[in-house]
Amino acid sequence: MSLQQTCSGKTNGYVQSFHSAYWEDVRYLAYGTGGNLVIYNGCLEHIQTTDISKLLRDTKAEPELEANITSVEISELDGKIALTVGTDALVLYPQEINKNVHWNLMKILNHDDPTFCTSWSGDQLLVGGETLTIWEQAISHNQETPVRWSKLWEQRVSSKIVLAQFSPDSMLFASISDNDRLVKIWWNPHNSETKDREYEFSYLPHPRAVTNFTWRKGSSEQNNAVGSNILITMCKDGICRIWASTNPDEPQYLYISTVVDPSQSLVTLQSLEEETCNEDPNLFTSIHWIDSKEFLSALRSSIEVFDGNIDDSICGNGLRKLRNLANDTPDLLYQVQRDGSMVIWGIRNVYCRPRRIPKVLVLLRLAQAFPTSDVEYFYNRTYTFHDNTPTDVLKSSVELTVIAQSPQGRLNKYSIRLVDVFDSFSSNMPIEFKCSWTGHRSDIISMKKTSIDNTFISFARDGETILWKIIVPNVDQSDKRIGPSIAENFPIKMDFRIKLVSVIPLENFVVYDGTRIVVFSHTKDGHFVQIAILEDYEPSFELILLFNFQHVSLPSIIYLAGVSCQENTIFLWKLTYNDSVTTFQQIEFISKVSLQLGFKTTIAVPVEQWTGSNVKSYFSQDRYRPVLATYSSEDGFIRYWQCNLDENTDLRSQMTGKIWTEEVKFFVGEEPKVIKCGPLGKIAVVLQTSNGERIIDVDWLLTSNAELILVIATSRKILIYTRVRKHHFSVRTSWILFSEINVQSNLPLPISAILWGNGGSLIVANGNQLRCYNKWLSHENISEVSSVTGINKPFPTLFHVVDHLNGPLPHHHPTLLLQHILWGKMELVKQMLAHLCKYLKLLIGANKPISRMLPVPFDKSTASKKTRRYSILFGEDSDDDDLQESVLDFTEEAAKFLSEQLKVISLPELTSVEQAQLLALVDTLIQVESQKRSLDENGVRYVLFMRRYHYLNRATFRAPGLSYRDMNWALHSDSQDLLIEYSIAASGGKVLWNDARVHGIFLWLRSNEAARQQMEIIARNHYMQKEERDPTDCSLFYMALRKKKLLLGLWRTANNHKEQAVMLKFLSNNFDEPRWKTAAVKNAYALLGKQRYEYAAAFFLLGDKLKDAANVCLKYLDDFQLAIAICRVYEGDEGSILKSILENHVIPLAVKTGDRWLASMAFWILNQRDRAVKAIMVPLETLHDTSMKQQTSSSTNSMIPTESPDAALIVLYKQLKEKSVQTLRGASEISSETEYCFVLRSIFAYDRMGCPLLALHLVKTWLFASESMSKNPHHILRSRRRTTILDIPLLDNDIRISSGVVNFDNWSWETDADVASSPVSPKSSSKFLFDDDNAKDTANNLFADDSQTKLCSDSPSNGTDMWGWNTYKTNSPSNVSGSYTEKGNLANITLLDDVDFNDYKVALVRRLEQGVFKLSNRLTLANQFESIYITANIGCNNNNLRKFRLV
Repeated sequence: MSLQQTCSGKTNGYVQSFHSAYWEDVRYLAYGTGGNLVIYNGCLEHIQTTDISKLLRDTKAEPELEANITSVEISELDGKIALTVGTDALVLYPQEINKNVHWNLMKILNHDDPTFCTSWSGDQLLVGGETLTIWEQAISHNQETPVRWSKLWEQRVSSKIVLAQFSPDSMLFASISDNDRLVKIWWNPHNSETKDREYEFSYLPHPRAVTNFTWRKGSSEQNNAVGSNILITMCKDGICRIWASTNPDEPQYLYISTVVDPSQSLVTLQSLEEETCNEDPNLFTSIHWIDSKEFLSALRSSIEVFDGNIDDSICGNGLRKLRNLANDTPDLLYQVQRDGSMVIWGIRNVYCRPRRIPKVLVLLRLAQAFPTSDVEYFYNRTYTFHDNTPTDVLKSSVELTVIAQSPQGRLNKYSIRLVDVFDSFSSNMPIEFKCSWTGHRSDIISMKKTSIDNTFISFARDGETILWKIIVPNVDQSDKRIGPSIAENFPIKMDFRIKLVSVIPLENFVVYDGTRIVVFSHTKDGHFVQIAILEDYEPSFELILLFNFQHVSLPSIIYLAGVSCQENTIFLWKLTYNDSVTTFQQIEFISKVSLQLGFKTTIAVPVEQWTGSNVKSYFSQDRYRPVLATYSSEDGFIRYWQCNLDENTDLRSQMTGKIWTEEVKFFVGEEPKVIKCGPLGKIAVVLQTSNGERIIDVDWLLTSNAELILVIATSRKILIYTRVRKHHFSVRTSWILFSEINVQSNLPLPISAILWGNGGSLIVANGNQLRCYNKWLSHENISEVSSVTGINKPFPTLFHVVDHLNGPLPHHHPTLLLQHILWGKMELVKQMLAHLCKYLKLLIGANKPISRMLPVPFDKSTASKKTRRYSILFGEDSDDDDLQESVLDFTEEAAKFLSEQLKVISLPELTSVEQAQLLALVDTLIQVESQKRSLDENGVRYVLFMRRYHYLNRATFRAPGLSYRDMNWALHSDSQDLLIEYSIAASGGKVLWNDARVHGIFLWLRSNEAARQQMEIIARNHYMQKEERDPTDCSLFYMALRKKKLLLGLWRTANNHKEQAVMLKFLSNNFDEPRWKTAAVKNAYALLGKQRYEYAAAFFLLGDKLKDAANVCLKYLDDFQLAIAICRVYEGDEGSILKSILENHVIPLAVKTGDRWLASMAFWILNQRDRAVKAIMVPLETLHDTSMKQQTSSSTNSMIPTESPDAALIVLYKQLKEKSVQTLRGASEISSETEYCFVLRSIFAYDRMGCPLLALHLVKTWLFASESMSKNPHHILRSRRRTTILDIPLLDNDIRISSGVVNFDNWSWETDADVASSPVSPKSSSKFLFDDDNAKDTANNLFADDSQTKLCSDSPSNGTDMWGWNTYKTNSPSNVSGSYTEKGNLANITLLDDVDFNDYKVALVRRLEQGVFKLSNRLTLANQFESIYITANIGCNNNNLRKFRLV
């Protein structure tokens, strides 16, 4: 993100709090704000912020020291900066580092008394305060010698000096004190080179107190001439006096040369009202000098634009006028009057030789030059200078820059174009406001924003509170890479310390000071007035939160709530706006109630505190929505509370019920450091960890596309996370760090708070400064984003990146095409590929770069030849003549062209891996088309995903094998013979066991005879794979085939094998006899000791111990597919060992990992077809655990699974549920609520995958069984009446609706009576034991060692699932019945999952408000920092808390 604006803070408000100087051809501005020194250049670029307070604390070893800078002065000779802090004067020197100037500490000059002002004269520094001191830097030619400063002179004064300045020739310096009528002129009567200096002074008397003075700056010749010093003074009588020397022999004595009295000029007469205001002596406006040096410099710069040839153009005429004015009157003065008008005077002969009497001329009066609100900036000292370094300077207009300070400390920069000022016919604005420096003086501790107005409030440590407004740029400015900026509306400075503030719409606010609650309203003139004090508040109840929320249907009603931890009390008021909706018509106290909670509330936060460009679109329409979240350290729970207020019900009747009711709660344990509620039910919770960088703040942003962005701030950097699009093979949503902002080295202040503003602006509080970042990405961000997205594409804004990672997939994306194929939309896929091919041909033929792809038109993408043919047949006319051309043929020629191009070009929006998937898809379609009459749909699905897997493995992706989803398609295919051929071809023509396992051949191959054939092929290939044949490589497979004789023959040919003789003798025995079976088992155990596991399994089979051989495969080889394969070949498909493996290992593994594909496949192989269908939807625990079955059968409401499904599961369910009577029975046993929830979650899964059209297709076409339909599957066969989601009636009061439920129509929450618990998958443990009765007998043990191998009959499960996660089943605290959590090291858990169906687009789920289920998904973000729990309190009937790891 690019830095849009920096609000560095106000100045400290002293006379010399800021200074501007020209050094090394660069204009610099330096000022003190609090204890910080801020430096900018003329281009408004922030150069440096130095924490002077910290610098002094470190130097003086005083940790409690708080500095306040009273003066700043830049030396135009060498760029050094002098500033005063307390009794110290600090000198900083400039140093160039990588072409950037940085100021470092040079010396701290200590004084006995406070210091207030400084002035430079070469290497001499004048410091004023309770004393006047002159310091001089000693010149040293040795760079290693420390810089030495010597005190030349010191003089105590009667009153503190507030302003002291050397004259341009350094011979004099002037000083004034507070409310001093006498300006002192100091000079050294002796030689200035003497060490012992003595200064004398003379007075310049004034009738009233002097407020300011300045020395005239002329050319170098004038400044060095004797008697050239001219001083201008301003005092409270409003008259400007100009003092000059009249006697060259006594240049130290100055006399009044002339005066400028605004009251004597007719053009400056003010109204009676303004004259009355002028009775206050502190409200007059000063007269300011435009030095002739600056005026002439600006004029010369403008003339140089025309190369000295000023023509007759309008601009040229203005320049001629100014050139003539400069010849006669080079010295100008101006005053900004009360009405905003500007008066300019010219002074002739102020400096001339020989001396003449100066003459004051009124040159012009410019009406309405400044807004009246800006007049106060010109009360005191200003800097007026010429600066041509900014790029926006109009050099032809004789432009001057003015920097002025308001009494409150704000700095404004203005541009005065003198050509337009003196041209009465000019249409250009002669005076333009440029920028402002404002903000806090002390560190910002927090910020708060309303979700309705573009305003926010910042809180400072000194109690100052400022209301800011976020200004969104105009549409015509949107192409200039600018973003929203922030402007200070007004500071809220009270006579009491503000503790809590709540911003109310229309820039009103409520303040709590610890004893009272006061309501303020913002007036049109920029001030605020007190409206009321809420008398019903009881001060004994100290508030921890003050917040407001708006009535949904009545926007003129605002509810204000104050939360106290004492007795968990909440005070509630109703604020009603009048008809003009600007002020309050009525403030009514509603209630003082205590939350029904047995624990003390520790933390309270409002729910509606997130922001986004479409907040109002997602604003809840439920008047009973949750508005408050609390945390109690006594039980470790966060609770959501809803406010039950109904405007149609009398308030007194509501007092008898519960106004505040708990809606949902979830356990977090230790006390959070930060809690931030986000949109769509999300909440971020920061917990302290033992290591890692401390997280300061977090905040949420909802984009216009309903995508979430989470920003996390540490003390030195800002991390921006967003969700990434869900993959079709993943059931989890990951969050990814896609941008990072490091605090620059020129800003050492730590981050204290962050806040999202509308329009994508990010506001960061660093110390006392506010930095506003816009949505536009910098060059550094673009490179970071490219590494995240994998695409070398310059995304312009933050939102483009988020949309790319989360939005709809482009039509040529392989994931989208594969999902269409899963739904049988092969013709549509061909149309999209044909469209891609045609577009590429056009670009390549025109020799144009492929920067973007044209999407397939929505109304044409679904067109087909059949549609076109039938339209013509029935005489239907197409409104679109191009429809005939849009239906393209994806021929073999087009496929080959596309395949060739994908190898040499890079398509936009695709990574290299995704393009490899697209290439695999295109090549596969060519093969599939050639055998489309032989391959069924499931066969096509298998082949496509199988070839995709191999293409990915040849790239960077390395997976152990096809997913069980891909194997399911092969299992249910009727083209298994062709699938075997495709699998063999993909394996290089020779199938080894690893290839069979990768493809899952022995899981999906239904024919036992075909399985035996494949096993024999695998055995032969293993034997033939090496030049030196080794029978041990194929022993397991031949033993499984019961081909001992064939194996014996192979051993006869193994002449070079060291075990040939032993094995020939051993295998020659009759293993039908128990004796030799026992010997084979003994040798198997010996081989286990040698870790020759496959060979050991072969000997177990030789001893007819199939169970032990399978157990070796499961426990030592971790290969249940091999166990299933040898069981199928050894004992057939109906064997007990095979059934035991499926029931006691495969299904528990599926339950543990939540793999519904594996569970369905296992049940299908067991011929439990009803369970194979149910495994797609119902909780897997209920199909495996007996106790869970009983619990489910006894429960009136079926348990609803909460995990995000693989969207392709619904394709499998649609295919299986009506495949047979047994599958129909299984489908009929699934409750309508479960099916509805499953379909709904699949819809949102498709949307999170970037396939919204498929989601809409599912909404429109999915058919549900009628509620009145009988459970008899035969009746289901007879009755085909179904309803879609759109046909389901909406229920106003559904008793099943529970708390924590998203209302999909308006994103609100509903209520519920109870919450059902969700089971946690039990640990799976192997139930296969060795038959080790003969293990101790070492007779006939061919492979026995001296050390016997002790075998464990069963190894305990370590609780680690296939992903390496440690999962444990533990009960939650006893006060939460039926809820579970998972233990683990929070510091090692990162980020994050979400509930897919809680953030879908409103248009899609308009009628889906029956998704009445509860979910609390607990998610974690720790990375190398503290833990953050992202919790989604929406969803299904349980409080299951889940943790996920960021991958």
